[in-house]
Amino acid sequence: MEPIEKLTAAERATRLIWRIHRLILVNLVCFVAMLPVIAWFYLLLNTYFNAGFSHGFFDILPGPGLFSALLLQLPPVIFYLLLAVSAVLTGPLLLGLHYVAGKMVTGQHVWFSDCLEQALKNVRQGVVLGLASLAALHMLLWNLFAGLQSHIPWIHMSLIASRWGSGLLILLFFLVFPYACQSIVSIEQPLWTALKNAFILARVYLGRGLLALATIAIYWWITSVTFPLASLLTLPLFSIGLTAFIQAMVCRPVVEKYILDPARKRESLQDE
Repeated sequence: MEPIEKLTAAERATRLIWRIHRLILVNLVCFVAMLPVIAWFYLLLNTYFNAGFSHGFFDILPGPGLFSALLLQLPPVIFYLLLAVSAVLTGPLLLGLHYVAGKMVTGQHVWFSDCLEQALKNVRQGVVLGLASLAALHMLLWNLFAGLQSHIPWIHMSLIASRWGSGLLILLFFLVFPYACQSIVSIEQPLWTALKNAFILARVYLGRGLLALATIAIYWWITSVTFPLASLLTLPLFSIGLTAFIQAMVCRPVVEKYILDPARKRESLQDE
């Protein structure tokens, strides 16, 4: 590939537009496949929010609420069947999306077919990570909105401790998740090995991970709460892909340095 320094401004702009186009395409496919899961998430959000406040979350998030309302018009059997299929597809597609985002961060050419190839290649790891992500999101909503109170002191303290403990587990999971995704799509290894390495990297580079999570949270808050109607456009076209891209910007260089480079050196020594 031609070095970036030799490219003209027009060529750089063309490549940037082409990369954005591919990221939008992958985002759109992921959005369609994950739509039942998204509907389930916002349905839970509305349920928890109604439990603690006088108005529904659909009143605040009309964009995501509209996508959810459309799917909820389906018969329950069909909706839950689609939800089961979507839950299985979510993890592998996220791995494919992280592969595309990682390649874009390093300036390498990548195609939409690469996303599907990585999703099929890492189905088992993807399903496990996808279901774990859904469980973490459910736990996050429970921590934020579930009204857990008791007049019995020791039960009340136990509920507070469980909320703080589960909150730390959720934070740890979302710090480890992008490193695990980049590791899995970069080199063949057991899921447990990828998670162990991801945990080490997330702990060493804690500041980078927290900065990425804060950036992602601000983006989702702006597009879903501050300007809620914007989510009608951003959710199907940008949000999922941009989230993966932000995580790849933080995690990919670290994975390259501590996982891929040593693996390449070992392979070169074996070839000699």
